[in-house]
Amino acid sequence: MDPFVQSPTKVLVCVLFLVLCGHGFAADSNDGLVSIAVGKVSIISSDGVEKLLKVGDAVPIGSTVKTGAASRTVIKTTKQSAVRIAENSQAVFTDLSNSDATPKVLIDLKAGSLGALIQPQAQAVMDFKIKTPSGIAAARGTMYAVSVEDGKGFVKVEHGKVDVTPLNVQKQQPQTGKVTVVVGKVTESSIGEPEHPLKEGGIVSLGSTIKTGADSRATVTMTTTSAVQIGPNSEVVVSEIVESKDAPKVLLDLKSGTIGALVNPGEKGNMDFKIKTPSGVAVAKGAFYSVAVENGKGYVQTKEGEVVVTPLDTTGVEGSADKPKQ
Repeated sequence: MDPFVQSPTKVLVCVLFLVLCGHGFAADSNDGLVSIAVGKVSIISSDGVEKLLKVGDAVPIGSTVKTGAASRTVIKTTKQSAVRIAENSQAVFTDLSNSDATPKVLIDLKAGSLGALIQPQAQAVMDFKIKTPSGIAAARGTMYAVSVEDGKGFVKVEHGKVDVTPLNVQKQQPQTGKVTVVVGKVTESSIGEPEHPLKEGGIVSLGSTIKTGADSRATVTMTTTSAVQIGPNSEVVVSEIVESKDAPKVLLDLKSGTIGALVNPGEKGNMDFKIKTPSGVAVAKGAFYSVAVENGKGYVQTKEGEVVVTPLDTTGVEGSADKPKQ
């Protein structure tokens, strides 16, 4: 089950339009502002001092707001947003930026429930997030609520859209190769960007296309255990790079020309290194091999070790994928 689930009976949502149209902020203030306080509502400062909250009080960045039984509070977080903290709740105001250009709110909900309202006209620029023990809910709409029970986060969307990012799923960092040698005319074109010259020390991104001219070549370190030399008049697309100690992976799509590959399979032999051609995929099981594409067919020459070839079309390509290039 996802760490966030819709829970219509577990969260409270309050319409906060009157709050947004009410008390104003000082132009240079990034504190929250208490608009409503019912029952026992307290604030704990970043240095650990706790005191009761009342209407008109500021809520500085780094402070924690707590509500008791049958208590609640409404806090204006920016000129375009506000939150309602329900009873028996605890929320840390981690980041508040009351900026017209880049307004920002980050609240860490430790327990209880919290309803949020964002003015529709601020959706395009507002960075509004609520963190819980199991994930982060980022607002892409006007009204939603978040609650924490038994260490889990729950989200209910009243209007608009909320993107949820689980905390236990780490985003993979973009993988890149590094150019170590460039001779002659070598260019790279990334997705959505124009073609530009490739230089030594440059970075090769996923999805980019490398082209070499006549009498030109480039050497690119793909991972710490693999490198390729792209020969003259070649075109190759960098489809995948995963720099991993346990499962390194490289996939190159050779459109034309030649590639020489040096692969260190490592102690565990766990390197997944593939070069795709129009007629097959060459999978390295050894240390040194080369792949060429001529007239729409792929050819492989093994210098050392073993290369396993899988034809993309078993009809009409017999021998083309593993024929040594002369």
